[in-house]
Amino acid sequence: FYVNWGSSVRAVEDGVVIRAEHGYKEMEADFRINILNDTKILGRTPSDIFEHLLLGQAVYIDHGFNLVSGYRVITIYAHLSHINSNIKVGSAVARGQEIGKSGNSGTEDSTLKKKTGAHLHWELILQNKEGEYYLGQGEKYDALYPFMKNLFSDI
Repeated sequence: FYVNWGSSVRAVEDGVVIRAEHGYKEMEADFRINILNDTKILGRTPSDIFEHLLLGQAVYIDHGFNLVSGYRVITIYAHLSHINSNIKVGSAVARGQEIGKSGNSGTEDSTLKKKTGAHLHWELILQNKEGEYYLGQGEKYDALYPFMKNLFSDI
């Protein structure tokens, strides 16, 4: 979601913080280029690079099994410029509660000390006995849009 730098980022639903990258340090621009070149050789982005370098300052919230029937739901809010100090692993958050501010951490612009390209990288992960899925995976627009509209209403 493209937004202005420093826009409020809010939890989409009640949950518990399971990760809050308060101590994220931006990598050097040359290091980022080298890492991305390695991903090209592999043909994919390994989870350690994606989660710990490219997402920047990020918050993960566990919403349990109440948001989508039959699934444990995790949301990820990434590329933040700031995470509120009360957002810590184990802390409860409420729907609509501010968790931080939008930014561009983990991006090329951030490694170049620019404030351009601010956006919120947001994911909703669904987990069950069969595996892990991302919201929208295999869904048609007509089914996905009403769900997303309801999820983001009144926040």
